[in-house]
Amino acid sequence: MILYYYLEEKHKRSVIMKRLFASSKKAAKYEKKRMETNLKNSLISLGVLAKPKNEAETEDLRQILGYAGFRSKNAVVIFFGIKLALALLSGFLYMILLVLSGNINERSIIFIFFPAAMGYYLPGLILKHKVTLRHRQIFKELPDTLDLLLICMEAGLSFDMALYRVSGELSSVAPVLSNEFGRYFLEIKGGLPRMQALKNLADRNGEKNLVSVVNVLVQSIHFGTDIAEAIRIYSDSLRTERRQLAEERGAKISTKLAFPTILLILPALMLVILGPAIINLFERIN
Repeated sequence: MILYYYLEEKHKRSVIMKRLFASSKKAAKYEKKRMETNLKNSLISLGVLAKPKNEAETEDLRQILGYAGFRSKNAVVIFFGIKLALALLSGFLYMILLVLSGNINERSIIFIFFPAAMGYYLPGLILKHKVTLRHRQIFKELPDTLDLLLICMEAGLSFDMALYRVSGELSSVAPVLSNEFGRYFLEIKGGLPRMQALKNLADRNGEKNLVSVVNVLVQSIHFGTDIAEAIRIYSDSLRTERRQLAEERGAKISTKLAFPTILLILPALMLVILGPAIINLFERIN
């Protein structure tokens, strides 16, 4: 009956949404947004319970979340809400497995802390992985972005306008840097000094190559040297570094292939070579 009433209510809601929006796609989009909002509010409610009261303890986490691209004001609270929700869900699933298996006793209930702890610490591992992936994406996009920035500046655009043009042109090819340069231009448009906006660009991403580029630009602005020439030199060094990394990975392939070669190919090869000899030996013995 509960399932019937739930499906009936869902069907009525979908009919009303289609009449309100006059389109099933718009209704589905609104329904998805409503569910995401409800989930977000639920995670915020859980996160308030798990979040440390001292704001200084969450500053490092807020910075790491910024490196991963999560910069909303409730990012830290939602993160702790996800951790607490996964811990409770893991413990609940473990209890269900115990009930279904019929092995409920004091000793098995004590082990509920292990799946709960795994669910609590899993978001932290996923967050570190996302930071690594985002930094790798920035490193991949940076040389091409600097080349286009250099072309725009040599065509006569100023540095800020060149960044604005690059952020618009590379939105599909380099989405991460396009987003960051667009935010930089908004800060400049809002009246922030150029050097401060550049430092903010480096601080909110934390990728070492982007930080080095920002340091080169800040030094060029400070000493009044040619920014285009500094960008050209650093772009060449980035391409050299990327080529060296590719050569390093290529050199490691032979070492990595040694283990599957020994474990998979060598037994079959030994069987082919020694098989006939072993058969002849058994025939002579018999």
